[in-house]
Amino acid sequence: MSKVIKCLVIVYDDYNNVLIAERGKGKKDSPKLWGIFGRNLRGKENGETCAAKVIDKDLSCTIFDLDLFKEYPLNSEENGSLLVYTGKVREMLSLHKEINKVKWISLREIDNYEFREGEKEIIMDFFNSIKQLLSMDKK
Repeated sequence: MSKVIKCLVIVYDDYNNVLIAERGKGKKDSPKLWGIFGRNLRGKENGETCAAKVIDKDLSCTIFDLDLFKEYPLNSEENGSLLVYTGKVREMLSLHKEINKVKWISLREIDNYEFREGEKEIIMDFFNSIKQLLSMDKK
């Protein structure tokens, strides 16, 4: 297991829709891209603490049912791994100034948005894992 240097959080609702956020100014050096919530770990912070702080900063609320979803290797330049957590929010959201807007999306809508590098694939993994769980429940 390589050193964890970043964490992301997939916020989902009771209908398994995912909350995505648009960031950027729409300029050449700062295009408007959609993504989930995350940042690099700081100091001796662990993934769960990082995930909770990310949601508190970006959405000004508490994350519930926080679970580790998956660990992804980062590209060779960064030499480390990325922890992805899932969780739910049950409060009114107040967006950080760096976030233009947020949107709840389903699997059918994912191709309508331009995502930050690697994040569309992570969201697709989440949707696919939900589909597998739901199909196992029906058996």
